[in-house]
Amino acid sequence: MFWYLSHIISDGGKLSLTEQKKNCAEAVRIAKQIKKAVTPDIDIYVPGGQTEQFVRIAYAKKYLTIKQILDIDCGIIDNCEGLLIYAPEGGKFGGGRLVECDYAFQKNKPICIF
Repeated sequence: MFWYLSHIISDGGKLSLTEQKKNCAEAVRIAKQIKKAVTPDIDIYVPGGQTEQFVRIAYAKKYLTIKQILDIDCGIIDNCEGLLIYAPEGGKFGGGRLVECDYAFQKNKPICIF
């Protein structure tokens, strides 16, 4: 099983680097909890987790735009069983998470918002 964990990273580039790193670390922590609670056989892709430095540098050097990053993320969702959306802010989400959710919905992927 290969799932994608959608979570807030930069809020459209508005958050500080410290906040972005905190958001990514929290998502990695949540993915580990899910893996432990569900099954060790589940693989969870966490954008900004293992790939944070590459994406941050590519974005800072203007090699990639936020739209291009989200297009790549949606390509990764194509290869996943489904989409997990981490929305601790009272269940509200938008931006990249909404793009990823809409994409997964269009592709008939299972979606779990928590």
